[in-house]
Amino acid sequence: MQALVGVVELFWRVFTSLKVAFAIIFGLAAGCFWGMFFDQTKTLEEHRSLWAEAQWKSAAFEFFELHDVFHSWWFGALTILLIIGLAAISIDRLPKIWFDIHQPERKMNRRHEQFLSFIARVKVAKSTSGHISSVVERIITRKGNLLHTEREGEVQYWFNERDRYSRTGVYLIHIALIVIMSSSFLTTFYGIDGMLMIPEGEEARYVRVRGPGGYVYNHDLGFSVSCQDFRLKTFIDSAPMDFESDLVILEPELGGLPAASKTIQVNHPLEYKGYTFYQASYQPISGEQKVMLDLCERPDDTIESIEKYRACKMSTESIYHLAIGDKVTLANGAGYVPLEVIEDYMGLGQALRVEEKNAAGVRTRFLVFRDYPKFDEQVRRGETIVGFRGLDKVYATGIQVGKSPFINVIFFGFVLLFVGLYMSYFMSQRRYWVRLEPGMVTLGGAARWHKEAFAKEFDEWSLWVEAIVNKSEKPDFGHAEVDLPEEEEDE
Repeated sequence: MQALVGVVELFWRVFTSLKVAFAIIFGLAAGCFWGMFFDQTKTLEEHRSLWAEAQWKSAAFEFFELHDVFHSWWFGALTILLIIGLAAISIDRLPKIWFDIHQPERKMNRRHEQFLSFIARVKVAKSTSGHISSVVERIITRKGNLLHTEREGEVQYWFNERDRYSRTGVYLIHIALIVIMSSSFLTTFYGIDGMLMIPEGEEARYVRVRGPGGYVYNHDLGFSVSCQDFRLKTFIDSAPMDFESDLVILEPELGGLPAASKTIQVNHPLEYKGYTFYQASYQPISGEQKVMLDLCERPDDTIESIEKYRACKMSTESIYHLAIGDKVTLANGAGYVPLEVIEDYMGLGQALRVEEKNAAGVRTRFLVFRDYPKFDEQVRRGETIVGFRGLDKVYATGIQVGKSPFINVIFFGFVLLFVGLYMSYFMSQRRYWVRLEPGMVTLGGAARWHKEAFAKEFDEWSLWVEAIVNKSEKPDFGHAEVDLPEEEEDE
């Protein structure tokens, strides 16, 4: 039993040691610095090819997982050790601080006076000591809420304090770091950061995720993500300008019915069940393309018919995206099928061979040209004017999928961190003691931080007290006025 207690005490001394804590922090910093020398975006196989010449280097590289330093076993172990060390230091020292905050030395006697860094004495006439008590109490009350007053015979004691909880700021920082690191550690293993490549008109359920150690695996979302449409907007020179996807969430529990939908763009993601779907990239699918045809009824000579034809040409509803061999049937019973794309027909540019089957079943084949949109209108003169708008490639949209289950906890940790930093660096615990005895007022002060500023404050306070109790002219230090009580006449 004693051996077990000795081992526990040894581990406790190790984890409560500031030297050990600094050594762990140095190890984490060195790991971050070391990771900068290796491309963390490359896979393990890519790194192996670079280190294949020296087998021992390759083995060391793989053992320490330098291809993914921030998810490596040793970086995680150092993080856990730092969490344990911060918790141990807080548990070991916070109770003492807490006791001192709530049970301070409230009476400045002769013994306690020897341990104070700031002492000032103001002589007063013995005949006025009894009348000055209320003045001294009002003086120290202006330093904050009066915490303690006591009387022993002819001697009176007062104690006051400001920012009494500022000393706990450093432990609030410890708690914040523990919350942030623990949440980040759990997010590393339970969070998701992967990619989905979804062709237009198809759906996907499994996300390709790069996990700890750089190993890639498939993560099941539990529902399907469908890309209804992908749109690529380009400049005049065909350079990409913007792209967007129409996504639909399909839940098995709903029988494949849409549970959510949204048109996502860059910086405008879709969020569902803790997952965030970002528009990240796109990729044309080789061999897959569609032709764009617009089909409008030929107008007669009336103004109304001409306006209807122009509106049809301007509307996107009249444009059909068809694969070679697909058929579209209009309301008048006529059907149209694109048969063949000709890249250059007799020097007239890109052409499309189309087959028409009218309501009577008569089939006709003809050509329409991309560079001559009025060719069909002026040459063939059919009941329906066919326009060749060009080719529409089929794309696969690249969706980045992210899930950070503890992100709100991490934000809460940063709030605690900023509060702790403010308490530690912008607040200072300051204590004030006063002892009134016949013929003498003794002032005492102590501060944990910013002692130079407190020394100036204490000097001003002691001069101010001296001016008031001796009824001399009050120096202007920005303090409030304190009125002396009128002296009682001797009986």
